[in-house]
Amino acid sequence: MKEEILGLEKDFANNNYYGTNVWTDEKFRVLSGNIPVILSAPHAVNQLREDNIRDAEKYTGSLVRYISSSTSSYAIFQLFTASDPNYDVNHNYKSAIVNLVEANDIKFLIDLHSNKMNDSYDIDIATNNGATLMKREDLVQKLIALGEKYNLKIVENVVATANKEEEIINVVSKLCGIPCIQLVINEKLLETESNEENFQDVVNIIEEIITYFSHA
Repeated sequence: MKEEILGLEKDFANNNYYGTNVWTDEKFRVLSGNIPVILSAPHAVNQLREDNIRDAEKYTGSLVRYISSSTSSYAIFQLFTASDPNYDVNHNYKSAIVNLVEANDIKFLIDLHSNKMNDSYDIDIATNNGATLMKREDLVQKLIALGEKYNLKIVENVVATANKEEEIINVVSKLCGIPCIQLVINEKLLETESNEENFQDVVNIIEEIITYFSHA
């Protein structure tokens, strides 16, 4: 897995995580799937938030690409540095997700992020205090159980966010009426080069929540 993930990450890592080597209109990329689940990595490269450059959340893009392939899920990920789709109003990345959901009858969105966390938890499930779950609280309970299975502590709504109203999960759940969750992963778990086992555990958890949803 390690070499495959490092290979998938190269597109994002170009130019110190500003993305592709040439200017292009393709700020993000979409991968088609065969099951009604979509994975998102809006911070796979550096983002612009107002006048500031925010660092990429490394390996979230390659994680999405890998799991999209292993599960036949749809995927979307930022490929070139632009404004932050999880912060700005009326962002074309969010509009693309809405269009994909509606055109392909997608039923579940998983938006992947990473963060520097303390060691008291490993993954935070952001649901805007349950508002984006669309009454699918079982998804949170299943994820917590999967964390116990793989010896990772999974919590809910711990990591603070800057603009809940414009978050992808909030906008898509309201417009499309589907459950949407944001998984914020402790970045130490995504250090593929030094800890492939933890990365594999994260992959297993996401693959298994997709399987659970698809067979529910």
